[in-house]
Amino acid sequence: MKWIVLLCLPFVAGCRMTKFIKQEGVALENHVITTVTATEPVKCSWDCVDTPLCFSVNVKRLQTGSVTCELNNSSKTADPQDLMPRAGSQYQQMMEVDHCTVGECIYKDALPDGWYKFGSKLIKLFPERRTWEQARQSCQLIGGELVSINREDENEFISHLLGQIKTKGKDSNQIIAHWILDGTDSDVSLINGATYEEEDGVKSLYLSGSGAYATTPAVDFGKTSFTIASWVKLQNPVNDQSVIYSDWVNPRIFLFSASWYTRLLFGAFNEKDELKPWIIEGSPPIGNWFHVTGVLDRNGSEARLFLNGKKIGIDPVQSDWWDASHTYALRGYLRDLMIIGRALTDEELTNNITDPNNEPLDGVWIGLNDVTTEGAFRWPDDTHVTYTKWASNQPDNQYDYQDCVEMTVDEGTWDDTSCGRQLPFVCEKKT
Repeated sequence: MKWIVLLCLPFVAGCRMTKFIKQEGVALENHVITTVTATEPVKCSWDCVDTPLCFSVNVKRLQTGSVTCELNNSSKTADPQDLMPRAGSQYQQMMEVDHCTVGECIYKDALPDGWYKFGSKLIKLFPERRTWEQARQSCQLIGGELVSINREDENEFISHLLGQIKTKGKDSNQIIAHWILDGTDSDVSLINGATYEEEDGVKSLYLSGSGAYATTPAVDFGKTSFTIASWVKLQNPVNDQSVIYSDWVNPRIFLFSASWYTRLLFGAFNEKDELKPWIIEGSPPIGNWFHVTGVLDRNGSEARLFLNGKKIGIDPVQSDWWDASHTYALRGYLRDLMIIGRALTDEELTNNITDPNNEPLDGVWIGLNDVTTEGAFRWPDDTHVTYTKWASNQPDNQYDYQDCVEMTVDEGTWDDTSCGRQLPFVCEKKT
């Protein structure tokens, strides 16, 4: 026997209403998250409503007159094979209220393939790691968009979904920027014939060596320590001054080159126009990918240069170091250019911590961003920003390069961060 009941519970803004369909003699197996005891089944229904990832209830009346209730993190919508006969049990599942005339009508359900229904939205957490722009494109390819959040209960529901992913702690690396250089970076501009091409099965930035280059927004290093890393593949004939990344305007900051007369180079001009620090070491391979990292450690008063995770050079840093750059064109390929706002240690670099898959995972992408206008945050579907959940002292636009927003895994609060970080993401579809 199936029957339906409408429940209404007063709350601050008026009345919360929900609807449950009930089925006698069955229970949903294998999905119990907690068991509660109550005087009446209606109490179990509201316990499920108030438990973010509860979607159905198994109810059994005891001889004492009270009921025991199993709250489930799934439903027969998502797992119909698990709805099994059970004598004396009653299965309850939330249903959509057709005509909502009260302060708030509540509806949520677990759906097949990892999707969830919450109110009028379909929501899914994708654990694979993408940049913010890549994540948005992934959502659009399935007819959706990066999620917009407009209410506290919606934010709470999504924050509980984040328990499905394994975290790797806070972003102690202080990643300022990360450009994949495969055509998905919205803030990279190609100049003088620079293109994206497939190389060894990976789409990468190709520079012809004849004046082609790419530009990124300026990064404010100030007087801080920093680390720069990138994958590079040089082509013959190699240009003697093949710059990976540098400042193109005065006053200049530093020079990072994949080939400086057959050597790797990492250095800077100081305020006296002296080349300090200045490291020229190593022999980069031609025709093969290699990983190169430059570290400027102001606290340790030294600069370090690494090739494929191995330290190959070191030079003192003077207190008056300033800036430097050249604009000589590299001939070859670049990918995964990363800038980190601190000096990574030798051990961290040996463990290849600059690999995107090893980035600390402390949040997931949501749709909020101020890419178009600094400080003017907007949702990608152009809905108004009527609700926010910023973490303490956020947003801060650290390094003048934080335009996309992550939801933190530990607290469900929001933090602006570099759009180039690779994080899981949450998509939504409207129904």
